[in-house]
Amino acid sequence: MTDLEIGWCLDMLKILIDADMFVFRACSAVEQEVDWGNICSLFSDPADAKEHFINSLDSALERALRAMKYDGDFETIFCFSDPKANFRKKILPTYKANRAGKRKPVCYYKIVEWVMENYKTYLKPTLEADDCIGILSTLKANKGNVLILSGDKDMKCLPATFYDFIREELSETTEADADYWHLYQTLIGDTTDGYSGCPKVGKVNATRLLDASPTWETVVKAYEKQGLTEDDAIVQARVARILRASDYNFKEGVPKLWTPAK
Repeated sequence: MTDLEIGWCLDMLKILIDADMFVFRACSAVEQEVDWGNICSLFSDPADAKEHFINSLDSALERALRAMKYDGDFETIFCFSDPKANFRKKILPTYKANRAGKRKPVCYYKIVEWVMENYKTYLKPTLEADDCIGILSTLKANKGNVLILSGDKDMKCLPATFYDFIREELSETTEADADYWHLYQTLIGDTTDGYSGCPKVGKVNATRLLDASPTWETVVKAYEKQGLTEDDAIVQARVARILRASDYNFKEGVPKLWTPAK
């Protein structure tokens, strides 16, 4: 797949939007509880959710562009997760297992459908929205011409310009910094996402180790010190990795599982 197949103008700023997050927040914000006496129920007016989505998106875009000091033309693409499958769960069954059975806010899927009908969107089988953003942001044709709009700090794993609309922070991440962040996540894990990282290596120790030597060998030594193997580290690294264009087989439509360089 190329940029042209996506239907983008190559010379225009591309804003890649975490659509999962914007839809979830909009639908959560307009949920209302009704007390019927014997029972209580939740309901949402899709019109209210759409209005909240548009307003929050417009506000985030305005703040992001102001932070960039950019006033030129741009186009947006909304990235969604595959709701049916996630390739990481085959690598590590505990990945996001704590979210199983948890409901989406009322009218979530209705608003997803509306976004897909009215905006340019991108979704690939078994991938998360983060992966779709990662792939598009690292296509060669897009280099230096992309802004990621999300509230997920893990976007620092990608070598791109990222505006965190929740914390109102603009950051430029180099490839070296993105690689460092991936190793860091491999060490500390993410209990929210259901992967543990290396036992007894918290944020402080991970930073100390990687500041001294930001290499895969450093990560492996930390795992081996805890009686684990390089294979254990690779499993954690694969689920921590947000896919880049080089991590995706466009012809077959499947991820290329991350492997350390030899």
